[in-house]
Amino acid sequence: MTERSGQIADYVQYVVEQLVENADAVNVTEQVENDELFVDIEVEPTDRGRVIGKNGRLIRSLRVVVRAAAGRDGSTAMVEIVEDDEERPEGDTSNASSEAPRDPANEGAPAEAAQNA
Repeated sequence: MTERSGQIADYVQYVVEQLVENADAVNVTEQVENDELFVDIEVEPTDRGRVIGKNGRLIRSLRVVVRAAAGRDGSTAMVEIVEDDEERPEGDTSNASSEAPRDPANEGAPAEAAQNA
């Protein structure tokens, strides 16, 4: 998994650098524990939305590709966007990459959109 994890991290680094305005500030780290790969992405706060994408579609797609690549070796993978604690308002424990609840009947659309339809 070590060789593949390096390739996966390099791929994530390349994709994220293409998305952001400040590519020099992109830092992708990988950590392997047991058969799990953890890929952390650090970008400038102003570029975070570019990596997440509209309704989280970009980061979700990147996670799917990374999980598929890791799955070739029978491993699992997690991709997270690292958020600096100093940027977060005091008392806010929300995660920058969290997604809205999904309505399974509406093929992945946010639940609130399904209610308004």
